[in-house]
Amino acid sequence: MAAQPTRTFGEQMRLLRDKRKKSLRQLADESMVSRSYLGNLEHNRGMPSPEIAAAIDEALGADGSLAELVVPIPRARTTRDRPRPAQLPAAVRGFVPRHDVLAEARAALAVHAGVIALDGSAGVGKTAFAVTWAHEIASDFPDGVLFTDLRGYAAGPPEDPAVVLGAFLFSLGVTPSEIPTDLSARAALYRTLLEGTRTLVVLDNAFDAEQIRPLLPGSATSLALITSRNQLSSAVVHEGAVRLTVPPMSADEAHELLRSVVGPRLDVDPAAARVIADRAGRLPLALRIAAERANLKRNTPLSALADELTRRQPLDVFAVDDNLAVRTVLSYSHDGLPPKMAATFRLFGLHPGGPIRIEAAAALTELPPEFALGYLSALASVHLIELTPKDEFVMHDLVRSYAHELALEHNSREDNVAALERLIDSCLSTGAAATRLLWPSRPRRPLDLPRDKLTTLTFRRSADALRWFEEELRLLVRLVRLGAQWGITTVAYLPVVINEMLFHRRAWSWWVPALKDALAMALQGGHRDAEAWMLETLGDAGIDAGDAASSITLYREAMTIRAELDDRSGIAACHVGLGRAHCQLGDYDSAIEQCETARRISDDADDQWEHAVATAHLAMARAALGAIAEARELLALVRKTLDDGQDFMSSGCASLLLAGLGESTGEYDIALRHLGDALETFSHVGDMWSQAHVHSRIGDLQADRGNQHAAHQAWSAAAELLNGNNEPTATQLRQQVINSLKEDR
Repeated sequence: MAAQPTRTFGEQMRLLRDKRKKSLRQLADESMVSRSYLGNLEHNRGMPSPEIAAAIDEALGADGSLAELVVPIPRARTTRDRPRPAQLPAAVRGFVPRHDVLAEARAALAVHAGVIALDGSAGVGKTAFAVTWAHEIASDFPDGVLFTDLRGYAAGPPEDPAVVLGAFLFSLGVTPSEIPTDLSARAALYRTLLEGTRTLVVLDNAFDAEQIRPLLPGSATSLALITSRNQLSSAVVHEGAVRLTVPPMSADEAHELLRSVVGPRLDVDPAAARVIADRAGRLPLALRIAAERANLKRNTPLSALADELTRRQPLDVFAVDDNLAVRTVLSYSHDGLPPKMAATFRLFGLHPGGPIRIEAAAALTELPPEFALGYLSALASVHLIELTPKDEFVMHDLVRSYAHELALEHNSREDNVAALERLIDSCLSTGAAATRLLWPSRPRRPLDLPRDKLTTLTFRRSADALRWFEEELRLLVRLVRLGAQWGITTVAYLPVVINEMLFHRRAWSWWVPALKDALAMALQGGHRDAEAWMLETLGDAGIDAGDAASSITLYREAMTIRAELDDRSGIAACHVGLGRAHCQLGDYDSAIEQCETARRISDDADDQWEHAVATAHLAMARAALGAIAEARELLALVRKTLDDGQDFMSSGCASLLLAGLGESTGEYDIALRHLGDALETFSHVGDMWSQAHVHSRIGDLQADRGNQHAAHQAWSAAAELLNGNNEPTATQLRQQVINSLKEDR
């Protein structure tokens, strides 16, 4: 008799899964391995590590027979194994080629050992060159392009490598619950995922070698392209980086850039053009500002402008360093402003970064919105602020740094703090308004904080509130951290007022560092209620990171504060958190006890929302012990309660839990019905991300059943819904469904 062919790991895993009647999602939950990765294994699209194989073996009760099939193979990966990130910003319009630097960069690419570092002075065009060249060579890196601004030389603190790694891992397909909490573990997982790939990693505006070291791929097949004002000598010595210095433009390049802005008028007086270029240090940023100033004075000869620039001296507050030319030209623009506009420009330097909303400008300047808009438009006319194609006002990082320095020099600390407090108050009011609209059944005690007369956003539709959060996520994170830097303790309440949205989207890799800063501010300011909120939210993040034991400690600390404040709803919420933590640890009896306690306390407090949340988690603990029918009844009751309270965001989540129960028992038609209910609910509130998430789950479920056409339709719908949404979780989800569509071909 001929020998039976040996089954692959994926084939044997599928046979065992069918025998045990486990869905892919159930196996993913039990093995702590993502569903998409399990699906790839079943289709023989890779071989798991011994650790992952052991986890799957244990979840399927294979007694080691499945794990034995793992044979070490080369770590070559393809774009089908993980999402293919494409994060480069748009190439700079009107970019003047830097021919000498380009030739050096191409030569470096041919011999690179994994790292190319571009250094140069502020405003020399490092970022513009790096982004433009990265677009040119992106096709050489088929596994994708990662990009981040490390904010090494910006008004705020440099970006934390742990936060950057969290975002990168998210973009590479790692779910929030799978992202490790500490820096070294994140770096190890990052290097593992990039091993054997050809991935381009662009690290813009680095502060020093220590900041970039954890972000470097471990394999020479990938390339890290770094820009910094620092020469990063340590990276050259220890990481073997090829270092290139981006010099100021040549005389011909500077003339070409000036002519692209000023036009043929420049050719009338080439000597004056050379003087302007030299006084601007032949730095692209300074050249553009000088050229725009020349445009504003079309009736003034270029020679007069050149003479004025020649006479100007740098401000005494600034050291004479490699940034002299940029500061000279920026001071030329700043000092030419009317006093009120100059004061407004300095206040805008306090903004944490990103687009400046009209409401934010009004808060910083304590002006009515129409006046703030006028100042923004006026500053945009002299190119100290830019108006983007999306009609957003933004400041170049170098201009912001200059404005920030002027604010520190010319404004009192009290005035600067007051401006930031107004901005924080504006975001507090807007965030609270968004949360009230999206989660109307959750009782919220008004914040006992002083209020300025501020113009804040109001929302008539839930979709508008959701869009505000997605667009302002990065600003809110930075504002918490900036407020902590200035010792503004009320910033601790910012994560409080948007807490439900934080939990809904779970973008913890961005938020955990900010939550820790907020906790420090709550402690410093004696804001005990905010302190309890931060402890609970960090506990929620810990559970999603798989660290339930630490979360238990955090929930108990929060419960002590809630008891001190006699906050019954808050105590109930802590019991719910403890129930979730015990559930993750497999102690379902304790989880049930905690959730039952939360229900009793929330009943006493007449808090229907917290009672519904506690009931939902009680249902999941019951289901884990096999009481599926009881769990369904409880979740159906939860959904009705939330629907009656018009809390549709929470009701949609209840439908998702019901769908998960159906999927876990192999009742796919029931699961699809509940997913359809969730889709209808999230469509009603205009939650595009959640609709896409549901479509993605429908696609996965249909693919699991072999209905490829239906799966393709669902995945396509998900991708379409997220088109143009740059919020991190949305970007990640869209990439996942696009990869599913590619694999479906």
